Amino acid sequence: MLLVLSDSDKASFLFLSSLPAQLYPDLVKTALSQLLSNKQNTKVIYSAANKLKVEVSSLTAALDVLSQCFINSARRNLKPEDLVTSLTSCEVEGQMVKCLVNSYTENRGILVDIVRRSAVQSPEYRSMEWRLECQLSSRSLHNTVTPNLLTRWRLSDPESKNLETKDTYLDCDVNTLQHITESLRAAQLELDTFHARKMCRNLARIG
Repeated sequence: MLLVLSDSDKASFLFLSSLPAQLYPDLVKTALSQLLSNKQNTKVIYSAANKLKVEVSSLTAALDVLSQCFINSARRNLKPEDLVTSLTSCEVEGQMVKCLVNSYTENRGILVDIVRRSAVQSPEYRSMEWRLECQLSSRSLHNTVTPNLLTRWRLSDPESKNLETKDTYLDCDVNTLQHITESLRAAQLELDTFHARKMCRNLARIG
């Protein structure tokens, strides 16, 4: 499983690549600090933006993207090498990749614990099996092929003490499956937008 970056995320990384590389460790450290403390140090951000002669909003968005990379990687429990692959495939600057991965590796346990404590107790994916069935024809319809997909999802039960698994079956046609896939992909990209991250951060502060 790899990390998915939206177009706005890629734009923020492109903005970061325009900054001096020697500042990358401090930027990553600031992003991680605001994630762990669940608050932004606006004075530091405004001061840094003035020194770098960049827009405060651009710097704030970039720090949010770095923080979101940490939390999304921990949510997916990515290995460091998977994070490297995710970032390099999106053409993130090499020195920034190194700083992010090093910081993620050092703080992975803390980040995973934050995700675990803040997550809603819901079934977790364990495995999936599928079988494709095709109806070739019927008495009323000739020379037709009607595909149908039967899947069995093995999920952990959050209400059980030992996280026992239970099987859930989903039977759907190909068009419905394609619609579900497109909807999930759109929802994932929407969750990674700056507006959605801002709402999640504000909700976390309220909680």
